[in-house]
Amino acid sequence: MMQLSVKDAGSLAVLTLRGELKDSHADELKTCLRRVLDYVNRLIVNCEGVTRVDASCLNILCSAYRMSQLMRKGFVLAGHQPRLFMQAVKATEYVHCVGCGLESDKGCIWGIC
Repeated sequence: MMQLSVKDAGSLAVLTLRGELKDSHADELKTCLRRVLDYVNRLIVNCEGVTRVDASCLNILCSAYRMSQLMRKGFVLAGHQPRLFMQAVKATEYVHCVGCGLESDKGCIWGIC
């Protein structure tokens, strides 16, 4: 079960995620990220309480990061367990994020590009 909460402080928001980020929660996560990015200049996504990540939610977080870069907004992934997220990255069999375009200027959120 995924739990999310948003604390908005004007131009900065903190989105706290807890539990399992699974396919069944992908639409809710995508909608929340899209709404928050529309209204703030900087977003911190706190993943400290995340216990599992699957490919669908991993892709949504990646897309939100790329979108924030295109919108010239700050996006920080905080409190995540690199091992947990890298396992999800490897499970998707990413070798290189084709078409991302961030590999040369901003850097990959997962550190693989």
